[in-house]
Amino acid sequence: MQSREEVNPNKVMKSVDRALAVLRYFTVAEPELGLADVTRRSGLDKATVHRILTALARNGLLEQMPATRKYRLGPESLRLAQVREASVPITAILAPVLAQLSTDSGETAHASLGASEGMLTIGVSEPQRSTRVFVDPSASLPFHASASGQVFCAFADAEQGEAILQATRFEQFTETTPVDARDLRQRVDAARQNGFAVAHGTLEADTVGVAAPFFDASGRVIGAVAVAGLSSRMDGEAIARAGALVCAAAKQVTRQLGGRSGA
Repeated sequence: MQSREEVNPNKVMKSVDRALAVLRYFTVAEPELGLADVTRRSGLDKATVHRILTALARNGLLEQMPATRKYRLGPESLRLAQVREASVPITAILAPVLAQLSTDSGETAHASLGASEGMLTIGVSEPQRSTRVFVDPSASLPFHASASGQVFCAFADAEQGEAILQATRFEQFTETTPVDARDLRQRVDAARQNGFAVAHGTLEADTVGVAAPFFDASGRVIGAVAVAGLSSRMDGEAIARAGALVCAAAKQVTRQLGGRSGA
């Protein structure tokens, strides 16, 4: 009798984690990636990356373009996104709020949801001005280096907030990026006290981000609304005004989601 090979649950979960990490590399700015691109970013060997890409393509989450041999998100990714939006139409709620926030602030407004490795951008509205901050509508913003991430940590429950701090690798993007847990804790504490976070050039130099949290029906923080502007325009007065605006916008989103503040 042929024995069935025993499955190692830890090995399976590790493979799933790797596959999901690969999917996160695809963004609006870089919708197409080749084998070499993914290998370089993941740090995995080429054979492992090839197996992951092949499995994702076989299940429709990716598709390979014959002409370039590069990969892009497949039809199954679109189907899942449509299911998510149909069940929780948060983008429909956010769109007018972000448009108004961008108009009122004169800066780029964006919203994101807390995810396992950062803040997943789900909406962006740009102002009608020639010089503005560009926010990739599919970007994942790091917890430690973005106003959205810092304010999410500030209003997360103690266990979740500590887990994020422990898992943060503190990649340094600019000279002002938080470099350790102590630095990040100070910024998180300030955000909790003020009700919104301010990040001066921590992700991109010469920019300022201001963000406030929104909550679900249980009072759990689920995301953040933010504005991003050029440092040359974001003086103390502009930051204070942006803080008031993002707080009002975040409260509106919370209310329309049927949520309540956990603060």
